Amino acid sequence: MSVTRFASVILMFLLVPALLFGAITATYYAEPSLYLRVQPGPYTSDTVIGAKLGTLEVTTDGEEIYSPAWGSTSENFLSAYLHGPMRLIPGGPLGQWPYEFHIMSVAYPEGYPGPPIIITKVDYPYSPIIDNEPEQVKVSPFRVELYLVNTNSVNRNIKVKPPELPASCFEPNESYTLTAFMGARFDLHYSFVVANQKGTKVNEMMNWWDGEPNSSGSYVSVGGNTGSNSIAVTSGLDPGNPEVPYGDPSTMVNFSVFLSEQSTTFDLSEAVGTNRKDVNTMTITVSNGIAGADYSQKVIFTDLTPVSTSAEFRMLPEESGPNPIPFKLYFDSMEVVKGAIITWSNLQNGSNNTKTIRIGGIDQNIIDSLASGTYSDTINVEIRNP
Repeated sequence: MSVTRFASVILMFLLVPALLFGAITATYYAEPSLYLRVQPGPYTSDTVIGAKLGTLEVTTDGEEIYSPAWGSTSENFLSAYLHGPMRLIPGGPLGQWPYEFHIMSVAYPEGYPGPPIIITKVDYPYSPIIDNEPEQVKVSPFRVELYLVNTNSVNRNIKVKPPELPASCFEPNESYTLTAFMGARFDLHYSFVVANQKGTKVNEMMNWWDGEPNSSGSYVSVGGNTGSNSIAVTSGLDPGNPEVPYGDPSTMVNFSVFLSEQSTTFDLSEAVGTNRKDVNTMTITVSNGIAGADYSQKVIFTDLTPVSTSAEFRMLPEESGPNPIPFKLYFDSMEVVKGAIITWSNLQNGSNNTKTIRIGGIDQNIIDSLASGTYSDTINVEIRNP
């Protein structure tokens, strides 16, 4: 008589995990200087141009974040404008014109930099960060970025076309003056608000007239400041000289890291013995580098079981009782040593450098002895500069 045992497997991937203690707290990191670039942040099309304003990082001690929102956004009633050399149609004559830009919020509710990426236009007097409907964010840190962009589309793959002005209508190596409507000073101060209980819509916890929370919502301390206007969104902009250059004035090389999947499931048989199962793809994009130069980054893989407890990667049973399932992790063809530094060399500027994450080496005898159930592991991926 043959007995078939079923076990489902879930692998989750996180980048640079952080374990912090205390209530929900947040820190806002304003960009030290603003500059325009093509394909800002999550946008994929070379028709999109914009500037990053800053990053909000929210940490918890395991609590869920309910219905996060930007509060105190009344300044957004006055649109943002860039003034400077631009073409009103692609290929047209260059002239001095104003053009309306939009404040866009980019959230990573399941961890940065993995999908999904939620883009919303920051409205006034408050604005949901994910959706007006009840939301529960379980990841810590929860990352939200703010951008000034030439489109108000929430589609990261949008292609900007006339009558909107695509990136080609702006002049590289020129500077643009950033103001609010009719030349008013551009100076944004927001707050970060969450619902007190799950199941609460954003519009149920926010006052429609002043963008402040009612009894169903609460301000979150941001950098030690709590209350209305606690976030200086544009502190990197000189109010006496609000110039935004098109082109990075810094020579610093930037590395953007992306994982194709936040989690994946597979059959154990696909990773038995010498079998290799592709479970994720990591991409590093190098920008502001030198063409033809080689760059490198350090990559470290760990999982839920500390190295001091087990040097093996292990999938753990959802219910206590069954033994864990050891497995081997591969970075392309290289077997990964848990906790050890892997140097990813030969990274090229301006291109997508990609490697595949695979698992294998599962013992068939262990599978045969498994109790039915769900087995899972969380793979932590840490990126460091060399």
